[in-house]
Amino acid sequence: MLRTLRIGLLLGLRQIQRANIWTTSLIIFVMAITFLNLIAVSGILVGLIVGSERAVQSKSIGDIIITERDDEETILQTQRFAQELALAPEVDTYTVRFTASALVEANYTTRTDLSEKANTINGRLVGVDPAAEDSVTKISENVVEGEYLDPSEDGYVLVGSRILDRYTEGLPDSEDTLKDMYPGDKILITIGEATKEFTIKGILDLKVDEVSAKIFMPERELRRLSDNIDRNANEISIKLKQSTDPIAFKESLVRAGLGEYAKIRTFDEALPKFLIDIKKTFNILGIFIGAIGIVVASITIFIIIFINALSRQRQIGILKGIGIERHVIEVAYVLQAAFYAVTGATIGTLITYGFLVGFFDRNPIDFPFSDGILVADPMSTLTRFGILFVITLFAGFLPAWIIVKQNTLNSILGRK
Repeated sequence: MLRTLRIGLLLGLRQIQRANIWTTSLIIFVMAITFLNLIAVSGILVGLIVGSERAVQSKSIGDIIITERDDEETILQTQRFAQELALAPEVDTYTVRFTASALVEANYTTRTDLSEKANTINGRLVGVDPAAEDSVTKISENVVEGEYLDPSEDGYVLVGSRILDRYTEGLPDSEDTLKDMYPGDKILITIGEATKEFTIKGILDLKVDEVSAKIFMPERELRRLSDNIDRNANEISIKLKQSTDPIAFKESLVRAGLGEYAKIRTFDEALPKFLIDIKKTFNILGIFIGAIGIVVASITIFIIIFINALSRQRQIGILKGIGIERHVIEVAYVLQAAFYAVTGATIGTLITYGFLVGFFDRNPIDFPFSDGILVADPMSTLTRFGILFVITLFAGFLPAWIIVKQNTLNSILGRK
């Protein structure tokens, strides 16, 4: 066996050295593109959802999200949670949110015909400490018109773009929006029997519906408007320090007895199920498309090796005639195919991790619902390389086997 491999390796290397450099380059190029296709297509499809996940994590949920229990309307003992988080060394920063449903009316100052339908929507209000919220989510970076909330000011709100007709034209449910609203315009917000006029301070526009479909205001104003006197909130979003394990920190909160007052979840646990399902679907689509690329590459390798072996039919016959075993010749062509596969995959890997991943991280693809990136998991890449390598070896062996099995004398004389 070792002798067969040694002689086969020698013959394979000589074939590669004597091959036309342009032909060899073309084969390696095809293998590199095929491997890039395996990684990039599925990576970009999955990256659409991963980009959305990152946005949801950074702009809404955080590393840990605390919400009310299923049988409660608020987080019990919110102040105790705040005290624990303020003292926890693992916490980088956190924000406490109060939420409420409200009736929001626009253009009431310009409506002259009382029989005309009022421009109202059922909106979702979020009361926050503007400084704390921005320290966790950096949503001030997403204010595209106007300014971010000033903690010292009252009577101002941030309005999400998804509830404004100017930003949702042509989208589903675009009718249930506020018409012609700009920073400086006023809206009426009603919770129960309480109504107050607010001025739009700024417009939030980001690809996270959980944020861009809401109205933000200082938490003291929302508590006052909704008559919340117990100071129990609805959400606490926590940003942990980079070295902290979210699961371990969650378990520490549960051990401290806080799990009985609220629902404590990591980001992965709180991730919406539809995002997980779409991610799996896109991954399957990427694998299917990549499989087509493998088939194309296999056929290409088969044709190239077959033509190469056919053109060397007489040399193959002479090798057999002087006593070289047919398995040695088959090994030579298999090793030649392995060379093409390894070289092409190596180049594809270097391009992926050396350029493409970083490029898409810095310049995400602007999709309507997310900023798409390229996801290239090292284990998945290794698995794809293994599949491509094995199939390429088979594609190199088959044509060599077809040529080598022919009668030795017929091969030398060029007979079929």
